[in-house]
Amino acid sequence: MAHLLFDDSLPQLVATLTSFAGREFVEAGTVLRDASGRLSFVADRAPIDDDQREKLGRALIESLGPYARTDRPISFRGDGGTEPILAAPERLPVKVGNQFCHLLDRRIVGAGWLDAPMAGRAEPPRVVFASLKGGVGRSTALAVAAADLARRNRNVLVVDLDLEAPGLGDLLLDASRTPEFGTIDYLVENGIGGVPDSNLQAHIGSSGLTAAGGGRVDVLPALGRRSLNHPENVLPKLSRAMIEDIVRDRVVPVAEQISSMISRITEREQYDAVFIDSRAGLSELAAPAVLGLRATVLLFGNAQKQTIEGYRALFAALQLLAQRDLDQKRDAEWRTMLRPVYAKGSLDTAVSDRFIEDMFDLYSTHIYDAEDSGEDALEALRFVRDDESAPHWPLIVPFSQNFVDFDPARIPDQLTQPFYEQTYRPFLSGLDAAMSSGKAAPGFKA
Repeated sequence: MAHLLFDDSLPQLVATLTSFAGREFVEAGTVLRDASGRLSFVADRAPIDDDQREKLGRALIESLGPYARTDRPISFRGDGGTEPILAAPERLPVKVGNQFCHLLDRRIVGAGWLDAPMAGRAEPPRVVFASLKGGVGRSTALAVAAADLARRNRNVLVVDLDLEAPGLGDLLLDASRTPEFGTIDYLVENGIGGVPDSNLQAHIGSSGLTAAGGGRVDVLPALGRRSLNHPENVLPKLSRAMIEDIVRDRVVPVAEQISSMISRITEREQYDAVFIDSRAGLSELAAPAVLGLRATVLLFGNAQKQTIEGYRALFAALQLLAQRDLDQKRDAEWRTMLRPVYAKGSLDTAVSDRFIEDMFDLYSTHIYDAEDSGEDALEALRFVRDDESAPHWPLIVPFSQNFVDFDPARIPDQLTQPFYEQTYRPFLSGLDAAMSSGKAAPGFKA
């Protein structure tokens, strides 16, 4: 027998159990994958006789090899510890071949991507600026959007969640405006002694954009003056900022902590929008912003194969979360809040056509409901390729040489309307529409 690999282990378990006990036996139970990747199975039925139990266990160990949990390859309802596994709401319905199984995936790293996406839309509207890679103009677009809203007499709260690579504070705040504390401080202190309401304002700096426009741009940077004055404490704080809190014996996920932080600030001041700069990539730090803030999520990317394949990995994981929502009789409307942004876009229509095609393929395969999903046609999430109101239709930020050395802290004129208008107006109009109606807005015609 060839050496089994991770990608083959779950199909192998399903095939082995199906051959011994049938399809319904597999679909009713739960596969448990431990933190190392080893598999076991919990059957949703009373125990069979000892000979059959041993036979099934030996079959799993033999077929799975290093991916079998040898101490307890199979359990049955009624065995110790099986009830919580069979009833776990975080189980994922995973399609393996032409059938489904339920998977409970225990992770040490990346567990945030298993959290249930928050339903509904927050008020004031929240917009997450996310990307797989840095250098795609995500933070630049956020700064421009904040400046544009302020120019139009709107108040904006900007939150830097890019804790591993902070920089948004430097874009929008000079040294004299940097607050004493930042996002990292809030998350650390909130998990230990709490952050009193009287201390919230010490986390907010007012950007110079406030003076330039009619509205206000307040910034919660990743790092405040305390961290800047004590840089030796930044990494120790970071290691503690993104962990779950325990409050009165209840586990509080990081996403809930961040959402509560934003709500506490927006309840004290009047804001028209909240812009959130997320960590780039698929790390644990990115999950709370994408899944947990009830926000429109702008997914920035270039028309490159590496970008498309990276989003394919993300969307395939989100597909499992949507399947779990639907399996548990919840809607999965959060899928409509994922919006691609064609960043540093080419003026070559062939390239933009390809980006649209790639996005439609990704959304059709992983985000939209399949034709055979069983969903009512009126309720199913389905769109055609050329529907410019559909979630897959991208907003666009064309490439401009003017923004190569974007540094508004030193060159304030870079955030004036004459400077950004031509490059960013289609994107800004689309963002306005997304915030006001919750529907995707046209970005460009292919």
